[in-house]
Amino acid sequence: MTTSNARIERSLGLLRQNLVDGNYYEGHQELRAIAVRLVKQKKHERAVQLLYLGALELCQYNQWGSVADLAAFMINIYVEEKVPVTDESRERVCEILERLSQATEYYPRVYEAATQWAIKAAGDSVGDVQLHHFIGCLLRNKGRYQEAEQHFLVGTPESAAALGGMLFDWAARTAASDYGLFAARGVLKYLAAGWYDAAGLCWRAFAARLAQHEAAGAEQRSGGLDTKAGPVYRSAAHELANAVQLVLLAVERADGSPSSQAARVFGQIRSRYESRFGDNGPAVHELLDAVAERYFGVVVQRQPSLFDLVSSFLDKPAPPSIGSGEAMD
Repeated sequence: MTTSNARIERSLGLLRQNLVDGNYYEGHQELRAIAVRLVKQKKHERAVQLLYLGALELCQYNQWGSVADLAAFMINIYVEEKVPVTDESRERVCEILERLSQATEYYPRVYEAATQWAIKAAGDSVGDVQLHHFIGCLLRNKGRYQEAEQHFLVGTPESAAALGGMLFDWAARTAASDYGLFAARGVLKYLAAGWYDAAGLCWRAFAARLAQHEAAGAEQRSGGLDTKAGPVYRSAAHELANAVQLVLLAVERADGSPSSQAARVFGQIRSRYESRFGDNGPAVHELLDAVAERYFGVVVQRQPSLFDLVSSFLDKPAPPSIGSGEAMD
């Protein structure tokens, strides 16, 4: 065992003894003080290792406030020292987050700090897609769908499929009159951001659940139609879901020309269905404007950013049964 590892093990030994004796606060504070000294001595990697292992020890005693504090301290070192997102640095954060997720009061502080660290490390507005997917899954499992949605939208291809399934669950929990309102949250946002493959994955996951749910009401239609988005479904009860799928199919055939047949079909879909989104119509209009510009060469004045879309779309939905988050907590 190296000298540095031996010192870390001694510090953890003191923490373990405090925890066994029930001195949780004292153990937390002593470990934190050691980490502060290590940072002042520029021994940042050793401080990170101590904070990480100390947080895991505290998890065993359900000391979630202390766990969150040590985790936030560790992530702050990541930020200050410009630690990149690697398998090791991400796994430390994810392991703590997974254990901390049962503590509703504390885990948002840590996942928000982790997200900001990844954004700064990447030097862009998104951050690390794998971290977003992991956090999205944790939030989905907690029933915090609106928060999970924002992470899935900037996650991995697996996030797109996870979002599709989650949107169906969300619709079912709210007894929405038309599940298409929820399908649009994923499919149209992905299309507006230019991520067609993710839109298709999201739709396939959503449509598979819809077909199961409706049984006789939703029928798979092949008709020789070859589509990248998978089997074509027609829902008897949810016409807005049909509209979302039609947009996806029109985009699949787009060639960037505003005079193409696909562009004309897209225009017909907008004319027929856009107003049927009710009070959500303006947000849907913005999304479809972005789709029109990106795939059909239709020039519009403004193309909203992905984060504008995430924050604005259906924040105040028309159907009172949907809600903006209260039913999800």
